[in-house]
Amino acid sequence: MRHLDARRPRPPGRRELLRQPHPDRRRLDRRDHRRRSAARAGTRGPGRPRRHRSRGRLPRRRGRLHPRKENPMTQVNRRGFLAGGAATGAVLLGGLAAPQAQAAVPARTAGRGKTVFRDDFGPIAGWERKGVVMEKDLEWESTLLQDPCLVYGQGGGPLFKLWYGSLHAVGYATSEDGVHWTKAAKPVLEPTLESERGALNQPSVVYKDGRWHMSYFGVSGDGNGQIHYATATNPGGPWEKRGVILTTTMPWEDRWIYNSSLLYDAKARLWKMWYTAGKIASAGGEPEYICYATAKQPGGPWTKYAGNPILRPMNDGGWASLGVGGPNVRKLSNGQYETRIVGWQADYPSRGGKLLSRDGIHWDLARADMELDLGVAGGPEDGMIYRQFVVEHQGKEHVYYNAKNNRPGWNETINLAVWNERLEIVDPAKWSMTQAWYVPNGASFEVKDGAAVSLGNGAQDHPQTLQGNVPIDALDYEVSASITPLSENLGDRDTVILARATDRDTYYYAGIASWNQKYAIGVMVDGANTKLAGAGAASDIKPGETHRLRFVLEGSNLTLYDNDRKVLEVIDPTLIPTTSYVGLQTTTHTGNSKFAAVAVTTR
Repeated sequence: MRHLDARRPRPPGRRELLRQPHPDRRRLDRRDHRRRSAARAGTRGPGRPRRHRSRGRLPRRRGRLHPRKENPMTQVNRRGFLAGGAATGAVLLGGLAAPQAQAAVPARTAGRGKTVFRDDFGPIAGWERKGVVMEKDLEWESTLLQDPCLVYGQGGGPLFKLWYGSLHAVGYATSEDGVHWTKAAKPVLEPTLESERGALNQPSVVYKDGRWHMSYFGVSGDGNGQIHYATATNPGGPWEKRGVILTTTMPWEDRWIYNSSLLYDAKARLWKMWYTAGKIASAGGEPEYICYATAKQPGGPWTKYAGNPILRPMNDGGWASLGVGGPNVRKLSNGQYETRIVGWQADYPSRGGKLLSRDGIHWDLARADMELDLGVAGGPEDGMIYRQFVVEHQGKEHVYYNAKNNRPGWNETINLAVWNERLEIVDPAKWSMTQAWYVPNGASFEVKDGAAVSLGNGAQDHPQTLQGNVPIDALDYEVSASITPLSENLGDRDTVILARATDRDTYYYAGIASWNQKYAIGVMVDGANTKLAGAGAASDIKPGETHRLRFVLEGSNLTLYDNDRKVLEVIDPTLIPTTSYVGLQTTTHTGNSKFAAVAVTTR
């Protein structure tokens, strides 16, 4: 067993980059409004309980678990934290663990024998990545090309018109095929107002009655983030600024509202805007909530919806646990509203999701709504997925989005993906690819020939995990999977099934070549890893040999089967959630294992 290195420092958030001066202007003397992780311990607002982040936060729905402050234990893989483990509630008989005669948590029997989750890793419909279509190549641009916004097939001229931010200005580009783009040499919008001194970006453009209307984000010299408006008769400008149209009015908005999505509803004869408010203090000020406002004219006055925020983070340890942002809303032909959003799992990473609403106000958010996960490590999308904008071209949906890669410094490019009805990819509605509490290095799995294969490209000394996105609404169930270790190195064959998971560092696990034993069962609680039972030697697990594992959880009885033979059993009452998630994991960052035929059946 080994102890891992201390946690590496977090790279700066995008809001921290916004504080960097424009190359043509002096540095602005502004206060740092980030409160970092220490603020997550919380302060008390008037009449409010203690929150985990900043002043007077909004109450959470459904009483979900709050994300915990990170600690060194969350940076340790399952094998590395405890040198010996603790065999609790079990004795070893003939090489196997047998339960002691003690009272167990009563098992639930409702709905027994029902398969509630299955993944055979066959082809699915999803986004086929086409790579980078736009990156820094103009002198005025920063290394961040952000938040693309498009108008397709309107206003004459090129078919595709795209506006994008680059920290301190808005650029404009056109295309006939959506792949090859021609940029305007100069930005179409630059800071000229006091309310834009700190930053200017994140455009949202609507074409109506021969005019172009843009809402955009501006930050004043004292750090106040607000939404502005400009109009033009030509998409490339000149744009006439009308100033601030929406500003903060509530403490929980943190003087920081942005990510506006502008829409004109012809049926309602009303301008509508979705925007973000609040900041995830520990993630460099990334957005926390999505809100809504309306106006009769795009220049205002705008009326905020009384029930704001209309969308809050799930606070459940999943892909949108800590914050939601980046709305891009469109109204469909059937009258429904559709939006893409960005979700933050913790401080990092962010991923993309799709939501539907009957009225644009009431939205349901679930872990299974994730639609765009990180790209493969070493590629242009291995750090973050940011704001997505969808248009239909030649009968197929195209999504344009900015993504961060993990090269030195902070780099964001504008990328393209096209909807494909048959792809071999990890289903983002079923799984999130994650590498524990760490700034990610991209996807750690690929799908091939009906199996998910861990690639061995995880973050240094961190496990490669498929974290389930489908809730299992039962205490008692079994998880089955065909697992084939592929690694020649014995230590890299450690491969397990996760169950009763409530976040990234609380779950049971059972599997092969774990804790230097052939079979092992353990529990992770708030990052603290405990071995519950083990049998045999890890060297008995051979590369290329398939094990049909079943991890059965009934009350406090935990049982592992290999090819229908009971190999390990233990009693442990630590985790008894009524709703939880499952997962698959290759424990080492360099390990290669194959997972197939995954199913969850209630007991």
